Amino acid sequence: MNYDSLRIAKGAVVCAEADLRGDVTVGASTIIHPKVRIFAYAGPIVIGDGCLIEEQTVIINRGDMSDEDLAKFMKETETRPPQTRGGRNAPLRSLQVQTNYVCGKQQGETLHIGSYNVFEVGTHVESLKIGSNNVFESKCKLGQQVTVGDGCVVSVFCVLDKEDHLDNMTVVYGPGNQRRKQQDKPMPQTQQLEFLAKVLPNFHNLKKSNVSPSPEPIGKK
Repeated sequence: MNYDSLRIAKGAVVCAEADLRGDVTVGASTIIHPKVRIFAYAGPIVIGDGCLIEEQTVIINRGDMSDEDLAKFMKETETRPPQTRGGRNAPLRSLQVQTNYVCGKQQGETLHIGSYNVFEVGTHVESLKIGSNNVFESKCKLGQQVTVGDGCVVSVFCVLDKEDHLDNMTVVYGPGNQRRKQQDKPMPQTQQLEFLAKVLPNFHNLKKSNVSPSPEPIGKK
């Protein structure tokens, strides 16, 4: 695995205070707020175009790491900030040694997130397959065995931690994770993305873009 591979498409806005470690790819026009943590721990993470990822969101490709080791890892990353100089990510390898977790020789499965998804404050995501045009509301959690189609909404505080699949246009809500179908997919947050792309650079340092955007945004039809 490449522990120091970070690819940010031109047009993306990634605040320097966001903690991105490992093999992470960020699509064009995606906005990543400060205090976001994205950890490609057991395999790459690919984020599509036009996503909005708000403060305190955690996206982690955890592989077969146990819950105990994950807790240790998250605690370690809270106290050890990422390296910001020399163009390198924070040293995942040393963190893996401290959590008694060692990656195999082969690169793990990719965690893939489509385009125009919204991750509100405090979302926790381990799901390896997420489609496009979804909304994940504050403090919701998606476990590793959950897959998500297109146009879904997971409401505030909902926790999906068992093997599950959300079909297109599914809304999960309430303390019992009730479900219903919606008629229209959530609208892309185009105006908000444009506003944040103008405002955030005035108040935050940014991680530099280093790749050209795709000719056509991923998932856009």
